[in-house]
Amino acid sequence: MEELGKNIYLESGFPGVVLGAFIFEKGTLMVDAPFRVEDQRAWRTVLAGMELASDRLLVMLDPHLDRTVGVRAMEATVIGHANSGEILQNRPASARSQDIDAGADWEPFDLHVNIRWAVPEMVFSQSLSIYTGDHPVHLTHHPGSHKAGIWLQDDVEKVLFVGDSIVLQQPPFLAWADIDFWLEDLALLESDVYRGYKIVSGRNGVVRVRSIGKLKEFLSDVKKAVEKINEKRAPVEALFDEVPRLLKTLNINRNLSQLYHNRLAWGLEQYYKNHFQNSEENSKGEN
Repeated sequence: MEELGKNIYLESGFPGVVLGAFIFEKGTLMVDAPFRVEDQRAWRTVLAGMELASDRLLVMLDPHLDRTVGVRAMEATVIGHANSGEILQNRPASARSQDIDAGADWEPFDLHVNIRWAVPEMVFSQSLSIYTGDHPVHLTHHPGSHKAGIWLQDDVEKVLFVGDSIVLQQPPFLAWADIDFWLEDLALLESDVYRGYKIVSGRNGVVRVRSIGKLKEFLSDVKKAVEKINEKRAPVEALFDEVPRLLKTLNINRNLSQLYHNRLAWGLEQYYKNHFQNSEENSKGEN
């Protein structure tokens, strides 16, 4: 576990997403949750030894499977974006269903099949500030990497959790993304607004701002590829031919090549359907 600032901790030792914890006098604010049962128990034990009060809040940076499978087990009041409720309520109870994201980090593990999804008890649309004494923590909606994506910002200690807005050395998750907004988010991170902040990726931990240039190039490449397929009116399966080429542009772990191939293929398909096929069908329906 790494200390990012006064009473702010980062845990990157579990499979899945990086976790965060803010230990305040009035309670603990957690960032996301591990997906394995043994890791959930271990993380709860670690926090129990640090907590100054029994109240717990958990911020779900987005409703991706890797960060929501274990949320209920953390026994906390859950905060998420308003868009996350609909996604979770419509999600099948089986984590093995083919109707949900492929290429998630939990897939190589032998997890229990049926899951009771923890729908957030507290939601917001644009921003939400949490005050613990004179130390506010700010949540803001950033729909680039996910339509329900959240950034968590501590201006006192200059720490910023950005979830899947930054994903390095692996393909990002595209299914619920909007690349135009995403590129705007990355430009904001590169600006003077967050100069001096420790920026925490949900997949890579603390990252340097200068490292996100390759992600911007990758997303721009993806956008061009999808738009080209749409212009040709080619079937969505044509996007799968782009997967090997796109993966070659990333410095991935070769032992995870199949997982990342599945992730990118699934993400491209869902992105295309969400931004082109479904929008065209809706337009026809309105006419």
